[in-house]
Amino acid sequence: MTDGALDRIRTWLERRRYGTYDRVVGWNYDRRLFAASRATPGGRIRTYELYNRHGRQEMLRAICARCEADDVVYDVGANVGVYALAVAAGGPDRRVIAYEPAPPTIERLRANCERNDCGDRVTIRPVGLGATAGCRRFYVSTYPELSSFDRESATRWGASVAATDSVRVRRLDEEIRDRPAPDVLKIDVEGTGAAVLRGARETLRTHRPDVFLEVHREALSGDRTAAVREELEAAGYVVDERDRFWRCEPRE
Repeated sequence: MTDGALDRIRTWLERRRYGTYDRVVGWNYDRRLFAASRATPGGRIRTYELYNRHGRQEMLRAICARCEADDVVYDVGANVGVYALAVAAGGPDRRVIAYEPAPPTIERLRANCERNDCGDRVTIRPVGLGATAGCRRFYVSTYPELSSFDRESATRWGASVAATDSVRVRRLDEEIRDRPAPDVLKIDVEGTGAAVLRGARETLRTHRPDVFLEVHREALSGDRTAAVREELEAAGYVVDERDRFWRCEPRE
C-alpha cells in the first residue's frame, strides 16, 4: 500500500472519529443530560464535554498561575468555555469576558456557563475580534475546534468546511469602551491572532495586559507567527516562547 493510500485512510478515520464525537457530544448538549466534574488548574468545573478538553493544557496552567484575585481576563476564542470557567473558578472576584464567534459553539459555551452558575463572573460576547469592525465570513469546520475566519485553518488535517456564516467582528479597542480593560488577554483564534492584535493596539499601549497566545503553525502555509510577533514587539512586549504558546509581557 502506498503512502498516499495510507494518508487517505488516516484522514478518513480522523473524520469519522471527530464526526462521531461531535454528534454524541452535541446530543448531550442539546438535552443537557450529563455535565461531568473536571479538574483544571483553577479548580473544578462542570462541562457537557465527554472528556477533559483543554483542562490540563500548559497555557491554562500558566494563566491561572498569573491571575490575581480580582483580575479581568479577556478570553478571545473561548470555544466551549473551559479556560473561562477555570479562570473564574480560581477566584470569586475575577471577571472573564469570553469572546466566541462560531455560531454552533456559542450555545455550548452558554450551556457550560449556566451549568456552573457563573453568570456574574463570565460575560459571553458572541462576536469575533479583528483588525476592523464589520461582518466577515466565518468557516465552520468539520473539526469544530478548527473553525475560523481563515478558510485554510478550517480545513487542516483533512477537515472540510461544513458551513459558512456571516459573523459580526469588533475591534478590541472598541470593546473596552463599554467594559473594564483586561489585566490578562488570552488569544486562541486559529491563525488570525495578528488581526486581533491590530485591533487592540491602543489597549496594549495603554492598559498593558499580559498576553497569552496559542501558536498555530502546523499545516498552514507561510509563517503566521511573524506578523503576531511584529505587533507585540511594536507595542513594547517581550515574547517568551513556550512549547505551544507564547507568554508576552510588557517591557518595564
